[in-house]
Amino acid sequence: MLRRAGFLVSALALAPATITASASGPTVRLTVSPSPSYALEPTGIEVHAVSGASVTRLRVRALAPSGAVSRVRTQVVGRGLRRGTFRFPVAGAWRLIVTDRAGEQVHGAGARTVRVLAPRPTPPPRGFGAVGAPGCSPASPLDPNAKGTPDIYGTALAGERLWALPDVPEGAAFARRDRAVFDGLVGKEIKIIFGMTAFHAPFRALGPSGQVLDPTWGPSFHSSSNWDRQPGVEWGAGFVFSVAGCWRIETGAFGAVYLSIRS
Repeated sequence: MLRRAGFLVSALALAPATITASASGPTVRLTVSPSPSYALEPTGIEVHAVSGASVTRLRVRALAPSGAVSRVRTQVVGRGLRRGTFRFPVAGAWRLIVTDRAGEQVHGAGARTVRVLAPRPTPPPRGFGAVGAPGCSPASPLDPNAKGTPDIYGTALAGERLWALPDVPEGAAFARRDRAVFDGLVGKEIKIIFGMTAFHAPFRALGPSGQVLDPTWGPSFHSSSNWDRQPGVEWGAGFVFSVAGCWRIETGAFGAVYLSIRS
């Protein structure tokens, strides 16, 4: 009988950590900050063991509105506490759950629904117009105080900054002084210098009918620069736009430059 009891104790000691519900509620709780959260911005996530129990074997999973599951990276920072950050890639109602290492939901651990809002664009500098938007409504704004070729302020998300400096080819020209609107650019290669807080892939252009356009050359990264708009990483690339319309040059999910090409 003692041996049987010893066997039971040993088996329990080797079993995966599970947390059971109590009459007073869950013994593990999730906290999220800020709430609501914004897509692409870091969100702090903590797992607290209410009883102070170990959280070493616990994990956090994020369930997207589409049903896809992502792992939330956390680490133990104290007894009964795990902490980490997560960037929700899209807006919508997300659900966080506590699991074991195998991904099975832990009994008694309270799940958390998180309302994730659309990503916020970084505000433009003083004097610039509103940032560019889909359909070039509006196109990206230009530097209103430029003496020569104006800088273009891109639409950057999650606190990043994106700039573009075009080298307009012969036969093409800016059609406006306040927005990235061009005449005579269809079929001609334009060289553009980009500066962004960080480089994000994929780097490409999307056309007015959904065309996907890779650069004719680049991205070619610059090891040094004297461009005062360069916020972190600088590179150059060339594009040939085949048709008129609104073209969005995107740097992953974090930034875009909207060019309205009239001809």
